[in-house]
Amino acid sequence: MAYTTPVPPSPAIRPGVLFAILLTGAIGFALGQSLPLVSTNGNAPSLTAPEDWHGNVRRSHWSN
Repeated sequence: MAYTTPVPPSPAIRPGVLFAILLTGAIGFALGQSLPLVSTNGNAPSLTAPEDWHGNVRRSHWSN
């Protein structure tokens, strides 16, 4: 009988844990997309970039 070194079995991926990780990531992504950016200083004026009606930030301030 040949001697082999014992190898621990590879960890099984449980579907419940994988689903919980994916659900947590999806919720975090959705919250990050919908919550407004919080400023650290409440007295500082917020500077917003000029946007067109699609919501795209305009790179140039020249009139079209």
